[in-house]
Amino acid sequence: MTAVQNSGAISITTAVTLLGLESTNGATTLANGTVQGQIKTIIADTDQGSSVMTPATRLGYADLNFVDDGDTATLMWTGAAWAVIGFADVGADIVADIIDIS
Repeated sequence: MTAVQNSGAISITTAVTLLGLESTNGATTLANGTVQGQIKTIIADTDQGSSVMTPATRLGYADLNFVDDGDTATLMWTGAAWAVIGFADVGADIVADIIDIS
């Protein structure tokens, strides 16, 4: 497990990253996976801001928005892109607002 504070690169070498939301308009990135079937879970563990995560290669979405503590996304590397295989959008915002498909 690793921790990232609101902005920067999210590790692909650990299965779980705790994302600290420290200010508004944070941004994180996720490099391409290394093994087909690789699983990555990102959990926002503080609620003092927001962060947008943009994987290098995505399957069917633009980015993931972490706004509230508990917002979670689980991704799988298909060998070509990161696919969203699960998420939890726990805040008062619109259901499924964590996935930005635009």
